[in-house]
Amino acid sequence: MAKKPKSRAGIDDVVLIPVSPSQRKKRRRLLISGAIVAALVLFFGGLWSGNSGALDTSETNRRLRAELKSQSRELEAARNELALYRTDTEVTQQARENLRQEIKGLRDQAAELEEAVAFYKNVMAPGGSERGMQIEKLTLQPTEKEGEYSYKVVLVQSGDNRNYLSGDISLTLRGSRDGQAIKLSGSDWLNDGSETRFRFRYFQELNGRFILPEGVEIIALDVDAESGGRNRYETQKTIKWQ
Repeated sequence: MAKKPKSRAGIDDVVLIPVSPSQRKKRRRLLISGAIVAALVLFFGGLWSGNSGALDTSETNRRLRAELKSQSRELEAARNELALYRTDTEVTQQARENLRQEIKGLRDQAAELEEAVAFYKNVMAPGGSERGMQIEKLTLQPTEKEGEYSYKVVLVQSGDNRNYLSGDISLTLRGSRDGQAIKLSGSDWLNDGSETRFRFRYFQELNGRFILPEGVEIIALDVDAESGGRNRYETQKTIKWQ
């Protein structure tokens, strides 16, 4: 029995279709045209999308700039209002402080006037309960010089003021030194030019200065006033050391 020849798979099944060169060129042109159209579509689509995004970004920036300007104006207005409020507050506080100082000054003046009125009443009133010479005021205060103090003694004659009073005052410092009690008379520590003699009809003010003796702890200052002659008076006053 004769054998059949084997068929070559894949080759015998291929069908060859003749293609003309003109059709091949036409197909190539169509493929190239399609590719160009697709590229143009992609290009313009991307460009449109980019322009749309840019427009959106530009609009957002414009809106943000407008909001920023608005906020800046509001902030500036708030700053101006705050500055005006602070100025008004400072002016008000200064006015109140000036008013307080003025009231204090007026009260001090009123107190001084009341004291002056009481002083002159005491000097001029012939029917007062106290008569003769009195130490109306005794003050003591430090000066600008280290360790130096000033004193002021005001003497008055109450009641009958027809005659002059004359005499001296003596000042005595009482204290301690090295634990021992001492008394120092004015001649030991008063500065030159300090006033101790008096002659007056109604009143007189005596002033002086002294340097605190070294190593002495002062307790008080005693002032004694004594008038001589026919109208003889003696009075004393003490001021404690501060």
